[in-house]
Amino acid sequence: MRLLIAVLLASVLPWNSTAPVQAPEDAAHAVLITGASSGIGRRTAELLAAEGFFVYAGARSDEDLAELDAIENVRAVRLDVTKPEQIAAAVQTVREGGRGLYGLVNNAGVGLGGPLELVPITRTRDLFDINVIGLLAVTKAFLPLLREARGRVVNIGSLAGILAMPGASSYAASKFAVQAITDSLRVELEPFGVQVTIV
Repeated sequence: MRLLIAVLLASVLPWNSTAPVQAPEDAAHAVLITGASSGIGRRTAELLAAEGFFVYAGARSDEDLAELDAIENVRAVRLDVTKPEQIAAAVQTVREGGRGLYGLVNNAGVGLGGPLELVPITRTRDLFDINVIGLLAVTKAFLPLLREARGRVVNIGSLAGILAMPGASSYAASKFAVQAITDSLRVELEPFGVQVTIV
């Protein structure tokens, strides 16, 4: 996981070959992370906040929101990526914060394993709502702010999005979709100075 976090930070943080990695000096360098309650999302929020970025950390439960709010340079935001009203409220929170939005880390996601024949289709729909549709909805909602800042989007992918294994067809399909979205969005946003990467 340390290597993954290092790659993720390299995707979000501005850097050059002659200077140490650090947050930019101006006020527009805030980052929103979805699924920041645990794992990669939580650790990324902690590391970016420690580097001087202001982090909007998306989570769903009251307990997770309180824990995130206790971290310096972090503001917890109630954000279920499947709920349009919470996405809209998050956009409003970021706009009202006055820092702009330099980076979006689309980390929220769920896994699903099992033979295709035995996995209920309702669970596959839920998986795609979070891993794919939620990612699209959040990205679309925050693009105006990202264009203003000439910022960047980082999508969290998976090796399953490159090589699908037996027992993981639904999950792999969702991560193949994230790879495709990233590839297309990278070209679409390049003229606006917005970088798009996948980790």
